[in-house]
Amino acid sequence: MANSGPSVLEGVRILELARWQAAPRGGLVLRDMGAEVIKVEWRKGGDLRNSGPFVGDMSVQFAAYNRGKKSISLNTRHQKGKEIFLDMVKLADVVLENFRPGTMEKMGFGYEVLSQVNPGIILASVSGFGQYGPYRDRQCFDPIIQAMSGIGHQTGRGFDRPIMAEGPIMDRTAALHATIGILGALRYRDRTGEGQWLEVAMLDGGITLEEVALAMCHETGNDDFMRSGSFIQCQDGWITTGAARAGMWERMLKVMGYDELSQDPEFAAPMFATDKAEVRMELLHLWAEERTVKEAEEALVGADIPVGRAMSIPEVLEDSHIWEREVMMEMDIDEPGGKKMLVPGPSIIKFSKTPTTAGPIPKYGEHNEELYGELLGLDQDALTQLRDEGVI
Repeated sequence: MANSGPSVLEGVRILELARWQAAPRGGLVLRDMGAEVIKVEWRKGGDLRNSGPFVGDMSVQFAAYNRGKKSISLNTRHQKGKEIFLDMVKLADVVLENFRPGTMEKMGFGYEVLSQVNPGIILASVSGFGQYGPYRDRQCFDPIIQAMSGIGHQTGRGFDRPIMAEGPIMDRTAALHATIGILGALRYRDRTGEGQWLEVAMLDGGITLEEVALAMCHETGNDDFMRSGSFIQCQDGWITTGAARAGMWERMLKVMGYDELSQDPEFAAPMFATDKAEVRMELLHLWAEERTVKEAEEALVGADIPVGRAMSIPEVLEDSHIWEREVMMEMDIDEPGGKKMLVPGPSIIKFSKTPTTAGPIPKYGEHNEELYGELLGLDQDALTQLRDEGVI
């Protein structure tokens, strides 16, 4: 897809006080769309730089969530550091943070303070359980939300135990909701000139993944509802299908050789609309067991039925589709020998007229002189004094 012209968020400046994944992944998406994202780091070990796994000396996690951002070092516990941060707020559009609720106020950076400095500022706060509620002050990480949202239990049914997703699905859900919120707040400010404070709770996002199951439990009083999706074993691997709409099961039954059943409204009905769902799924399992993954996939794709192979990580890495779409990309890391590592590619959102880009992985404090000098007008003598005082 050809891109030309300015980026979507050109001119938007974001100060990121966020750590780990739940908010920084959102900052990455905004950066790819053209925002200048300035990562404020108070110490080198305050985020993921020193957390594994590593490629060479580079943290894979830090690179994945922070490539393309600018890094400044700033001791926000120092009075001069606080003053410098508020000077930066005057020139910013968004402050993105994911401290525990109340921390920003203790630091002197609550929304009331920020909005006095810059009435148009947008404060985006991501936390585990939200800015209010009984769990407000509890620490939180992704697996805790997988447990407390019900998704671990739902995923593990049939195994008699909760099952944890391997990827940080709750961190990612929260980051994307924060990104959506920031875009909405920017649009509101475009119309009114007013900033605002928005908050996203990881648990709220986790609940959205089980909305239908929760609604059905509320209605029936039991936990019998299950999504119909399952992995189906073939001779040499597994597939899954999403034959949910009218017409799909009719074609599926024909592919399997059950022409007569395909004309039966009960067997050909959409998902959740028939009592024959378990019977027809059993027929599908028996049909798949006699075929290879390739044979089953080709038969179902040929009948325009949704199907996918259950792929291992090495198989995903070999899939040409992700490379053509630049879902992942190789990037040079700052290490002798020209070593490369795999990082997320330019934003998964593809625009027809405005480019998304994937910038380099920032070194700690790499942009101090650029940003403190160009934005705040601090000269070398001032920067040297701030370094001597432990402010930067």
